[in-house]
Amino acid sequence: MLTVAGLALFAVPVFAATASASEIGTRYNPDPLTALQTWGIYGGAIVGGFLVATLLAAWSSRSSGPVRYRPGQPWEHDEIWIGTRPEEIDGEREQKAVPGAGGASGSW
Repeated sequence: MLTVAGLALFAVPVFAATASASEIGTRYNPDPLTALQTWGIYGGAIVGGFLVATLLAAWSSRSSGPVRYRPGQPWEHDEIWIGTRPEEIDGEREQKAVPGAGGASGSW
């Protein structure tokens, strides 16, 4: 919301100054725009919008978020395990399926 408000505070005076910069004819018979003015208005708005979006995206991605791990740097975080840690498994695991015990004639 602050970004939109900041852009509006910047854009309104710029557009107002551009509109009052020159005589554009009468209300019912405006003077035609030159090709340079047309490209400046329509092309400049598109290019300016892309530049503003690119700058905002680059600025927000660099200033937010935690520091990421990069290959070659030492690991300085706690370990995360899904399930049981390997050192907590006591002895040999019990076998759930024994070879030759399953199938149509198996004993469950």
